Amino acid sequence: MRHESPPIGLRYFVPAPVLRSVVSSYYVFHADMPRYTDVMRADLPQLRFMVRGAADYHFSDGRVDPAPRAMLLGPTYEAYRFEARGPLLVLGIGLQPAGWAALIREDASLYVDRVSDLEPLFGSTIASTLDMLQGVTHPAEMTGIADRLISGLLSRMPEPSFWFTRIADSWLASAPSPEVDALVENVGMSSRQVERLTKRIYGARPKLLARKYRALKAAAELARSTRPWSDIAGDAFADQSHFIRECRQFMGVTPNRLVQQTPLVTRLSLERRRALLSLPELTKIT
Repeated sequence: MRHESPPIGLRYFVPAPVLRSVVSSYYVFHADMPRYTDVMRADLPQLRFMVRGAADYHFSDGRVDPAPRAMLLGPTYEAYRFEARGPLLVLGIGLQPAGWAALIREDASLYVDRVSDLEPLFGSTIASTLDMLQGVTHPAEMTGIADRLISGLLSRMPEPSFWFTRIADSWLASAPSPEVDALVENVGMSSRQVERLTKRIYGARPKLLARKYRALKAAAELARSTRPWSDIAGDAFADQSHFIRECRQFMGVTPNRLVQQTPLVTRLSLERRRALLSLPELTKIT
């Protein structure tokens, strides 16, 4: 008996062990329909390959970025709207902050909430990867291609120092509302030097970075908990209005809507990531 696959699906995969310090996860998303629209939350930077279909990214300032077939989506600090023309098949590669430092090596603040073409960054390797992806159908084959791509790109690069991302990642995951003073103390540098490093690697000043992860952690708790959202807001926010504003900016919806009608990709993402116990802690937040 033949079983039809669902029209929309999202699957996460863990990268090869040697790549887990730089790649948060791989994912394969499909939408077998002529049109697909969803609200996407703020997240880590991504490499995305449009194996089939086309899409536009709509940002809150009114800018619309058409998606190249292979793209870099920089760190996002606001929710955005994704509008696709299908049938759609996307391979995504989530970059850890250390992955940005190792592979992109440019100031992340210049790429915030922005889509860029990957080919000018990495040359003919990207076109070759797209060609290989056209010839496969199974997600495991696609993620195998992704492993080889990232391994090849890393082999070209001098090895960066990851000391700062180790400290900053731990700081982000350590508390419901990370305090900037704690990061400065842990790094052992001036607040201005720390600010330059977070902007270069994470795309934002420490205060905005902490706000983003506070909202994402609260939203993840809200999605999996039976506690009222007003109680969760009290864990790390000044009041309910404060939580509502932050949820709208970083998740694209109010807490009520997040509970009652979670955007599809956000819901699938939370469910799938929790199932992969070997993902880094920072990845499970985002």
